[in-house]
This record gives sequence, structure tokens and C-alpha cells, in this order.
Amino acid sequence: MTIPFDRIYFFGDSITLGFNDSYDLGWPGRVCHGMKNDGRDIAVYNLGINGDTSDDIGLRWHSEMMARSRDKNGLLVFAFGFNDAAYKNSDQPQVELEQSVENAHKIMSQARSISTVLWIGPTPLDETVNPHDSHNGRWLMYNKKIAEYDRAYAALASQLKINYLSICEEFLLSQRYKAALISGDKVHPGDDGYAMIAESVANWVPWKALFSQ
Repeated sequence: MTIPFDRIYFFGDSITLGFNDSYDLGWPGRVCHGMKNDGRDIAVYNLGINGDTSDDIGLRWHSEMMARSRDKNGLLVFAFGFNDAAYKNSDQPQVELEQSVENAHKIMSQARSISTVLWIGPTPLDETVNPHDSHNGRWLMYNKKIAEYDRAYAALASQLKINYLSICEEFLLSQRYKAALISGDKVHPGDDGYAMIAESVANWVPWKALFSQ
């Protein structure tokens, strides 16, 4: 099978980037490691940025794609929501649910008019990290809130007929992912957590339909 893509763009936050991954691959690098098709290499662009919300990704994804496209068609993969649902120095999420869904609608509608789109849901965390004090403020993050955004995204994806992979609730119950969070910083998993996300994507029917032979 010859796939119709010369490149893959992954847009997301620090989980997409692979923060804490000792191999510096993140889940995109793992799922695409060694990927070839009919002797042709596929360029893989990890465009995750620490702390990005749907606001941020909405502002940058198109220009960043265009800067790398070289007039070649590319698969567009999005993964966000964790930071939207997080509370930073506030009693409100960084991006309220209604606004986050509106942002996602705009991103996905534009993206699907350009190419094939895949959408990966947010991951859970170990809530014992709360409150999380960092150089840029105090954070509070709750799995119940992340799951709320995940469900809203899934509903929107269904409405737009975009393939959406929800992993939040499965990973929340997974002892393996809980261990990976502890081996990381409780927000970002250690290496095995990124391997788990990559496995979920690689075994996902819409992904396999594009890349399995």
C-alpha cells in the first residue's frame, strides 16, 4: 500500500514534545520510528510546545505547517487539552471548556479542509503533585476536569467526522501508566508512559489503516 503522505505534523503540548523522555522521542517519535513505505522516507515533525493550550495551537499550527510543507501533502495530528483544563494562578481553567471546544472546532474544520486529520485526546496525571509550583506559577490539575474536556472533544470529533483517540480514562485506570507517572514528574510520564501512548496510537484502527501494510 502506498500512503498519500510525505510528512506528518504533530501539534501539541509537552506530552507531544516528550518532556522527561530520556530518548527525546516522545510518543510521536516512538510511533514513527523507522517508518518507511515503499522505500520512501516520511518526514516527521514534532511540533509540541511546553504549556501550549488550544489558544496557542490555534494561532500557530497553520503557519508552522506551511513553513515545512514544501508543497508536499502531510498528515495533521493534534493532541491538546491538558493545559486548557489546568488551573494556573486562578480558580478558573486556563481555557474554559466552551472556548476550548470552539477553538478545537476552528482548528479541526480548517485542518480537514487541507488534509487528513487525526486527533489524540489528553492524558491524565498523578494528582498528588497538586499544588504544583513551577517557575511560572502555581498549578492545580484534576483528572475529572481533563476527562470532561476529553468527552467534549470526542463529541465534537464525532460531529465533524474526525477520528479521535480517547486514552484518558483507560490510562487513569492503568497501573502501568500510574507507575510511568511516578517515574516521571507525576504530570509527564517517564519513558514507558510515552511508549504506552505510542502503542495506543500504533494499534488504533485509523492509524493502522493509513500506515499498516
